Amino acid sequence: MSIAAHPIPFWLVIVILLLALPACAYAGFRFGSFELRRHAAGDASVPLAGEASLGALLALLGLLLGFTFSATLNWREASTAAVVEEGAALGTAFLRADLLPEGAGRPLQEALLEYTRTRVIPAGHRATRAQIDAVLARSAEAQAKLWPAVTSALTPDVPGPVQTFVAGGVTEVLDAHSRRVAAASKSISVGIWGLLAFSAGAGVFILGNRTALQGRRLTWRTMVFSLVLTSVLVTINDLSRASDGFTTVRQDAILATIADMEAALGGAALASARQP
Repeated sequence: MSIAAHPIPFWLVIVILLLALPACAYAGFRFGSFELRRHAAGDASVPLAGEASLGALLALLGLLLGFTFSATLNWREASTAAVVEEGAALGTAFLRADLLPEGAGRPLQEALLEYTRTRVIPAGHRATRAQIDAVLARSAEAQAKLWPAVTSALTPDVPGPVQTFVAGGVTEVLDAHSRRVAAASKSISVGIWGLLAFSAGAGVFILGNRTALQGRRLTWRTMVFSLVLTSVLVTINDLSRASDGFTTVRQDAILATIADMEAALGGAALASARQP
């Protein structure tokens, strides 16, 4: 599996939606005005055709938006939980390495610290394929040093239960990586986005069209509806992005783990320096 990429910048998505949906409403109104002039508007007491189809389309659009919003919200919560779980697994493995005989666990702890630093998504990260591959390559390079550090630390003089305890902590770190990648791989497909965009555009187009056919002017209410619809689509897109939207998956759990690791290694180095 691979982490989902978002090649289109978030700000560009906002601009496109802000321009496209009101434009669809205006285009529908202009087309309806042309129809009204062409057919010279029949009896006003006769209901206009298309009212049922408009209601059905808006209901379907609401259903699509509801399901998509729920899915992206669940994916965001899963990504957040995966970061917390990975931070906890890294901290646990680091503490377990401290149970090894004096000096034997420090190389493993340093390898864990180096790996943990690569698990923080840098500020300004955009989820393009190139940047994702660069982050994963740096993390994989540090991850490759973990198991050799474990095998070097688990010498024959280390008790069996301690070996199992330490090795289990590191394997949990590797499993946490897989779970985090699995959570980050979830994303809305291009086809679903196309369906949402088409449904939203068609809805506001028909709404503007019926406004013109009823002989009314295009009011601010239709534009407000298109802006509200835009905000919903932007929110869904924001939730599907972990690192470059209005809201991002916070890295506090891993940052706190890094701070604890650095403090522990720094304190151990200071204590050894003070020994005669």
